[in-house]
This record gives sequence, structure tokens and C-alpha cells, in this order.
Amino acid sequence: MAPTAQDDIRRSRVHVDGEALIRGPEGDFRAPLRDLSITGLHMLRPPGFTLRVGQAVEVEVRCGPPEAGIEFLLMARIARTDSDTVGLRFAPMPDRCARTMERVLTQFGTLYTGATDERRGRR
Repeated sequence: MAPTAQDDIRRSRVHVDGEALIRGPEGDFRAPLRDLSITGLHMLRPPGFTLRVGQAVEVEVRCGPPEAGIEFLLMARIARTDSDTVGLRFAPMPDRCARTMERVLTQFGTLYTGATDERRGRR
């Protein structure tokens, strides 16, 4: 059986417009999303961000068109940081939440193909 676009979404990092708000022990940090998957996210590094890899945080993800009002509130850990970006790994989420995120990514996301700034599925 050939893989479907839904299978690709489930296993892939997907570009979707939006932002993330990290709530940590040292305050809140907000920045635009770079990509999102059901296991984590990649975002621009917010100004003043000092949290270390492994730190547990609460993250609020707002994505899709503003009129859609899509928000997820998830637990995560800082997976990696560099001078420009932050990566978070989500704590396991309930199946219902994961299915909802898959639907959001399928409806509003764009799969990366690996080529520089080339995206598959852009309409």
C-alpha cells in the first residue's frame, strides 16, 4: 500500500504559520514557528531566552489562519538551542490531541521536500 499525504504529515516536520509561547520558570518567551510536528516544534529563538536543554516547560502553540483560532497547550522539554533557534520535544499527548494536531497540520501545513525553501503541497 502506497504512503498517503496523511502518513507524510504524521512523520514529518511541517511548515505552518503561527507562534509559540514558552512558559518557563524564568518567564514567558514568544516567537514565530519555523515548523511543527506531533512530536515537537522548531521556532526562532526569542530575545532573552536562557532556558537550558532538558528544561521542562509549558508551551502554547497558536497556528493556522488567525480566524481559525487554533491553540494547543502542551508540556515539552527544551530539546536543543542555538544562537537563532529553539527546538522543543512534546511530552506524550493524548491520542485525541495528536489526531487533532494531525488534522491541523494536514489542513494548514506545508511539507518540506528538503530543497531550499521549496515546499510540497503549497496552494
